[in-house]
Amino acid sequence: MMAEWHVTPDYICNNWTDEQLELYVEKLIERKERESNAVKGNQTPNSHSVSPETLAARSRGMIEVIKQ
Repeated sequence: MMAEWHVTPDYICNNWTDEQLELYVEKLIERKERESNAVKGNQTPNSHSVSPETLAARSRGMIEVIKQ
């Protein structure tokens, strides 16, 4: 957790309130769950699907789509 925010445990202990740490942990858990669901292919209610063609068009040529 500290590596993601580039802070040391000492900084958190001396500068964060208990409420800040609790909120951080809650948000971290939510983000990790979203990441896990994305890897598993599960979509959250707020997520949107984009076709490969749309993604390629929006990438301005930075992504190459290979159709099989």
